[in-house]
Amino acid sequence: MGVREQGWSGAGRLGVKAMTGLLAVGLVAGIGGTHMAAADTPGPAARQAEPTPARVTPALSSSARTDAFEATRVMPLGDSITRGTGSPTRASYRMDLAGRLLKGGMEINYVGSQRDGTGSDINHEGHGGWTIDELSGQLDGWLDAYRPDVVLLHAGTNNITQGDSASTTARKLSAMIDQIRTARPDAYIFVAQIITSRVPREAAVDRAYNRLIPQLVAAKQDDRITVVDQSSVAGIDLHDLHHPNDFGYSKMAWNWYRGMSRVFGTSGDTGPDPYRMSRAVRCLATKTTVDGEERHRTECRLWTLRTTTVTTDGVKRQVRAWMTLRETKQSYRVRVNGELQTRTRVVRRWTGPGNLLNL
Repeated sequence: MGVREQGWSGAGRLGVKAMTGLLAVGLVAGIGGTHMAAADTPGPAARQAEPTPARVTPALSSSARTDAFEATRVMPLGDSITRGTGSPTRASYRMDLAGRLLKGGMEINYVGSQRDGTGSDINHEGHGGWTIDELSGQLDGWLDAYRPDVVLLHAGTNNITQGDSASTTARKLSAMIDQIRTARPDAYIFVAQIITSRVPREAAVDRAYNRLIPQLVAAKQDDRITVVDQSSVAGIDLHDLHHPNDFGYSKMAWNWYRGMSRVFGTSGDTGPDPYRMSRAVRCLATKTTVDGEERHRTECRLWTLRTTTVTTDGVKRQVRAWMTLRETKQSYRVRVNGELQTRTRVVRRWTGPGNLLNL
């Protein structure tokens, strides 16, 4: 997407368009912009009454009211998760989020040097395998070229996979946020507590890192920085060890939307809440052996949230868990004319995901 100069700043271009016309940007700042040090936690407990539907648009000066409307420039910034690895279309959370925002009253334009996904608005700054260090090295150029009004930052996964500690990764993230603020003084920055790896060692560091993020954001005392909790995207929400499948990306889109809606005052029916769904298709990668050769494949199945019984330390208890109905062959013995014969039949059983580390 091209970026053209306008006669107003990034902050001045953010406003609310009511049915009768344009309201000033000050109304937006009055609606939201509050720091969320406790993070934007998904799920039923976070449901609150929504404000009146509004459309976020540029607030034009009297001399510029004849100029064309320009949507809010949003830069998705991060690594392969932002790019969309794990999704067949590489749409990541971006397409779902844009659709939710539009239904909620906010029109956006994704900006960045990369292009992945479906549709026409597929720009982003998601770079596969990049650490915070590598992203920071190119960041000033991207911010200068694309001048985002909003930055969606999900970074740190590759630092942790490469061995950085939680505190080291948090210090680098803090410096990156300061770098964005210096280059874009009026931009709104949404900082993610990252999704949770399936690898146990990495998951433990992910959790420690995520606990530090609200603290470092609170210390900046900047009401245009909001923490958004993406850590609940985990387990079978991931296609492989680190990247969401499309259902996981839909959760990310929902979490970003909830964080942005509190700042920009969007509302209305933007589509189903994935955290309330009890049935969903998920695609999981796995390793299998065919004719003695290891191969990787992706299996897409319908998963259902069911009540099941688990035994822990000899104690049985009921839990809610995602399960899928599988057909398997079962051998059995039967006596025919006085002789035992072996036969097979197909049985259907509810099963869990099995070994999620089998990749």
